[in-house]
Amino acid sequence: MTMASSAGSGDLQINDMIKKYSEARKLSDEESKNDPETNPYKSKYKARELLHEIRKELENSSEQGEDSKELKFRLALIQYQLGVNFLETEETSSGHEHLTKADKILKEYRLDSRCVTTALNTLNQLAILWCTRRDHSKAMEFLKEAQTVFHTFKKDVSSSPSIIHELLLPETDFPSDLEREREFENCYTLTLYYLAQVFEKQGDKTLAARYCHMTLQRQLSTFQYDPIDWALNCATLSQYYITQDDYTKARHCLASATRIFSEAENKPIPEDMERDDRDARQENITSRKADINRCWIKYCISLLQFSKEHELNGTLENASSTPSASNDRIETPSIAEDEQTECGTEEDKLADRFESLELTSLESQVRDEVVRTFDEARSLFLPAQKWINAAKEYYVIDGFVSDHIELVKDHSQLFKLISFFEIDFERRCKMHKRRVDMLADMLDGLNRQHFLTICRQLMFELAETYSEMMDLKIALAEKQRVPPTHKVASKINVLCKQSLTYYQDFIHSTKDHEGKLPDKFESDVLRPVLVAYFCVGRLYSKFVTPSPPERLDYLQLSLDSYKAIVDYCDKNPDHKDTVKDELDLCREMTELIPLRMANIRGEIQMR
Repeated sequence: MTMASSAGSGDLQINDMIKKYSEARKLSDEESKNDPETNPYKSKYKARELLHEIRKELENSSEQGEDSKELKFRLALIQYQLGVNFLETEETSSGHEHLTKADKILKEYRLDSRCVTTALNTLNQLAILWCTRRDHSKAMEFLKEAQTVFHTFKKDVSSSPSIIHELLLPETDFPSDLEREREFENCYTLTLYYLAQVFEKQGDKTLAARYCHMTLQRQLSTFQYDPIDWALNCATLSQYYITQDDYTKARHCLASATRIFSEAENKPIPEDMERDDRDARQENITSRKADINRCWIKYCISLLQFSKEHELNGTLENASSTPSASNDRIETPSIAEDEQTECGTEEDKLADRFESLELTSLESQVRDEVVRTFDEARSLFLPAQKWINAAKEYYVIDGFVSDHIELVKDHSQLFKLISFFEIDFERRCKMHKRRVDMLADMLDGLNRQHFLTICRQLMFELAETYSEMMDLKIALAEKQRVPPTHKVASKINVLCKQSLTYYQDFIHSTKDHEGKLPDKFESDVLRPVLVAYFCVGRLYSKFVTPSPPERLDYLQLSLDSYKAIVDYCDKNPDHKDTVKDELDLCREMTELIPLRMANIRGEIQMR
């Protein structure tokens, strides 16, 4: 056979592979979407057969003595595609086998521009595979390898990286250098996204947030994002910054999410879209917008809580106007030293803001500084209340019970927090009354058997709210510096009784079907139940009555509640630490209350 005829045969063989590869891609990427539910992988299996045919042809060429790099790279590409195919059909072991073969072939050639994108994709897929096996350390190894490959290639190789399919594409379909670069960059963006997920699984929330931020930044700069997904991920990232008391970054993320989400809202619906698809699209937009609103709500609640704690701790005088400025936890962690040395990475230059977005009007909706006054608190309360009402339009009680009640509880928290900054006690009481109305309305409408956990939460919060109102009424009475009038005393006692009712309802909700309290409380209710007993003991001591016998009765009930906690902890010493502080006070009260009762009895005898 002449060299010319040999070359011609090779060209025919490659053309045949290109046709089969193109058909396999079409089957896998397009036709599989229309596979019947009874045979969901029909097209994937057909694609697999074609890939196996190409693999055998390449392996035969290798066995016949051909040893070109192009042959190796093509074989690695097919092994990679087979690996992905098996993973997509839930055949993990076979998927792992083919991906490992691809990685083994490419290991010494990873920096070759013809296969570097295939190498990155293979490492990413291996990381995903090990994540599904819950071996996150192994997944991290592959992702770190991918990181090193990317940065080393960018630093040391000047040629444009081929796209993953290029070795089995007809020349007429070869991409431009810009398209090649874009796919390479997008592949690395996925590496960063997977790193964020793995750091999250490993419990390193700081690095998880950092890599999530990098992913979002790269998606934005390359316009490679779905507006809804991007917005939701950015809003979720804000919740991490909230936990770090970094309200400037949290607000920026939320404003960015709202800005990008508007692209999805304003995008026209294609006229030829099926009605079901149109409805599903609108449903997705509505639900995700409600979720972003809920992230804004959590931001406002958290900043109010942060400000309240600083006020209580007396640290506002020394606090910066921006919470994050005085928070040492917010320092951006540096990437590992070996990566810095190897790569000189973009990660070292991570910007705190998405500079391409104009967010002035969105960020100005709410403050990011600590609250000191009622008016400042109100500037957070009002927009948060607006977002609650908007979210409730989607998360209605009929169909979204838990979500709807969570929004009601958020609304209650807003009233509770803003009341802290109100100096007028009467107005504070009215705010707590608003809480009572909305919480009681929810509780009355729930089936306690089906929604026991939620009902318990509402009972406890109602009990606390009535108790706060009672304390405010007592404080108002004490300001007068005269004994409370009968009307005031009656109001205090009514609030006492209402608080007691809900605490006792909460305690009784733990009884078994025979109406008996357990000898040992379950861990999820242990502390709440003991705290409820503690609060009941305190409430009985707050009743206002001129009658010494009545005072004795109330003190006895107070003593019984404190003793209930002491007796329980003595019988269950392994639970003592759950209410350590309260237990010490209870022991003290079981000694003091009998003395008070003895003094009252003495007064009665002297009359």
